[in-house]
Amino acid sequence: MPSDGTIGGLVGKLDVLRVECPTCGRQGRYHVPRLLEQLGPGYRLTDWLSERTADCPQKNQAGVTRACGAVMPNLVDLP
Repeated sequence: MPSDGTIGGLVGKLDVLRVECPTCGRQGRYHVPRLLEQLGPGYRLTDWLSERTADCPQKNQAGVTRACGAVMPNLVDLP
């Protein structure tokens, strides 16, 4: 993850931010310039991911609590 954990921290490092969930198979690609335009550079990536996965059936299942497995895999190698 970028050192400051914000969308602005992706500038010059990524053009597209990927989201994948190995648990349910959901995936998506988000263009960083568009995210910057819509949310601003200071928006926290963890907050953004939580919003993107708010409708995850793993988070909203009655009874047994399961964790959503959504990750941003192309952040792993960022400085």
